Amino acid sequence: MLSATNTTSIVQTIFTNFLFMVLRENEKLIEVVRRHKSSLSGVWSLSAGLVFLFLFVLFYLKFNFFGYGWQVFSALVFILALVCLSKLYVWRNDVLYITNQRVVRNEQAGLFNKTVTEILYQDVHEITFNKKGLASIVNNYGDLVIRTPSENKIVFEKIPDPEKVVEIINKTRTHHAPPQF
Repeated sequence: MLSATNTTSIVQTIFTNFLFMVLRENEKLIEVVRRHKSSLSGVWSLSAGLVFLFLFVLFYLKFNFFGYGWQVFSALVFILALVCLSKLYVWRNDVLYITNQRVVRNEQAGLFNKTVTEILYQDVHEITFNKKGLASIVNNYGDLVIRTPSENKIVFEKIPDPEKVVEIINKTRTHHAPPQF
């Protein structure tokens, strides 16, 4: 019979493998952070605007695209659905993993463009965040910057509640820090 900790471990392993993250031995996933959902608003707004514009031209201006109005509309909706799904895929896989041993930045810049950066907690020199503009303050998102002593840095833009993420990383760093000699 499975205990609660074994079940949690199995679910966590399946979850992290599904997200293309492989945990090390004795490593536990603490937090998964994605960009704020408002980063998707541009593609959704553009798609809705194009559909509205098409319907305006079709019904108000009575231009039926030479008898192929509904075929053109279907093609437009199909293309916009593909664009929206690809943006959703990129958003879903553009992730910051916080574990008890390290911080892993999985940067998905496009459908076929992925960069993974890993920083161990002993290599974290400084963690900062900033909020720029009214939208970031109202929606409570900002940019997180993690610097190392060699001035390398991980930048994760538009993360929701950056104060909480910095707090989680700092608590994890202090709680799981190796002993100092």
